[in-house]
Amino acid sequence: MSIIVKTYGGLGNQLFQYAFARSVSARLKTDFLLDIDVSPIYKDLRVHKFSLEYFHTIVRPAKANDLSGFVWLKRHKKIFNFLYKYIRLKSKLMPFYYPEKTFGYDPDVFFKGKNTYFDGFWQTEKYFKNIESEIRKEVTVINPLSDYSQGISDRIQKSNAVSLHVRRTDYVTHAASNAFHGVCSPEFYREAIDYIAERVSSPHFFIFSDDYDWVVENFKFLKYPYLCIKNGADKNYEDLALMSHCKHHIIANSSFSWWGAWLNPRKDKIVIAPKRWFANSPKQSTVDLLPESWIQL
Repeated sequence: MSIIVKTYGGLGNQLFQYAFARSVSARLKTDFLLDIDVSPIYKDLRVHKFSLEYFHTIVRPAKANDLSGFVWLKRHKKIFNFLYKYIRLKSKLMPFYYPEKTFGYDPDVFFKGKNTYFDGFWQTEKYFKNIESEIRKEVTVINPLSDYSQGISDRIQKSNAVSLHVRRTDYVTHAASNAFHGVCSPEFYREAIDYIAERVSSPHFFIFSDDYDWVVENFKFLKYPYLCIKNGADKNYEDLALMSHCKHHIIANSSFSWWGAWLNPRKDKIVIAPKRWFANSPKQSTVDLLPESWIQL
């Protein structure tokens, strides 16, 4: 028997789901499979690319016969809720569909059976802190960086590099996504840059974004050395690696730059995150999302 974890969304989401799967399977002493679904959260957005294959991750895709029982349970769970729970309590061999209950940490996941399907985002390091070193080793790119990215990496290594991430695209153009997430304000970035500049000697900012032209135009105010990175979406794994090579980080309300900062192993790193992670979702608690040492502005 194996646990199955649904894997969907962009690279940041996929990494959280992968790390969650690795940790839960280790605790339960069982294998894990990934139910790979590259569909975005909002169906009218472009399809995300499955990107874990670019890393030293353990990817075992679930097949149709692995999913059959879980699909039935997910579909009929509400209708047969009482019977469903009764049968599950009586037989650990029955498959169990477990959706994420809250955005925060849920320790109950470690006490489920070895035949469980987990469906959620699982966005906190508390799920995989116990295997942190393994995750850091596995989330490293397999192939050498492109010539362009290697050149950026060389510049990062020679400076007091600060990654700065600006998430736009669907956060701007898609109504539902914009209402839920929103974008970080110019004031946030200015305040974060000032915070870094007061504490880091000769900072050099490396700006990552899914809207290159916009950041080129809107970060001209920076009085410190900076460089806007021009990798496309098909090189998102290289951008993640480049972020992790920086010494300090200013992240957006994005799981992608969360991972770029988290993968930096330096103990003295400064990571600045927006205090308001969701634009219009006061019920979504983010208390478990950010590591304690990260600064919220």
